[in-house]
Order: sequence, then structure tokens, then C-alpha cells
Amino acid sequence: MINRRTNYQRKKPFPKKPPRPMSDKYLRDELDGIVRLILPLMESHCFTCGTTKNLQVGHLLERRHLHTTWDSHPEGNNHRQCESCNVLHEEKPEIYRDKFIKRFGERAYAELCERAASKQKLTFSDLLALLEEKEAQLRMLQGKAA
Repeated sequence: MINRRTNYQRKKPFPKKPPRPMSDKYLRDELDGIVRLILPLMESHCFTCGTTKNLQVGHLLERRHLHTTWDSHPEGNNHRQCESCNVLHEEKPEIYRDKFIKRFGERAYAELCERAASKQKLTFSDLLALLEEKEAQLRMLQGKAA
């Protein structure tokens, strides 16, 4: 078994029992944490309104679509949004969608929707490979920032 410890999670102590190291839940939490570190290195303002205050990770398509949940590429599902735009996205998703289409085009949006609609289950190996890809992306971005 692969025994690897990373610490991208910044969550408070678990209310019950923490996930087993290297379980699916553990890898998903690690991916959430590393995407939170990657996005500030890629974007410094809100994707929808342009402000630089109270930025969060915004998801164009819902987090339940695992194939796009941790998509931190420029044309991907995750972008930084201010708190108010992120909350507004729940009621009016067309604002974020229209900004995305204006910036990246209909084709990029269609490809993103197609990936989100994938019925293929993400396996432990897929999650581990995705974590390694995100770690490489973080190292590259930190090298650029230095």
C-alpha cells in the first residue's frame, strides 16, 4: 500500500473520526486543499466581478460532478469568486456561465459539461493520479511565482 502523507487539508478537527490516510475521502479532502492553494497563484481577482476581496473557490458546475470538481486549469470548472458572486451563483448561474463562455467560448463550455456528465466512477487510482497532477501543477506555479 502506498503510504504518503501530505497536508493540504486545512479543515478543523473532525467531529467524529478522521478519514483513514489514503482512503478515498482522505484523497478528496487533499484535492480540495491543494486546489485552494493553486487558484490564488492563477487568479488574483473574482472571475465574475473583478474584485480582489473575500475570494473563494467557485465552481461553474456543481461539486457533485467529480470529473470536474478539482478542475483547476484556466478553462476548467474552478475559478476564484468573491463571496457575494459565489452565493449569487446559486440563484443565477447564468452570470458565471455567460462570463465563462465570453472568455473561453461555447466549445470550452460544452467540453466542460461533457466531462461533468461522465458516468465513469473515479477510482482510488484516479484520485491518486489527480492528486499527483495537482501537486505538479502547484510546484510549477510556485516556481513561476518565485
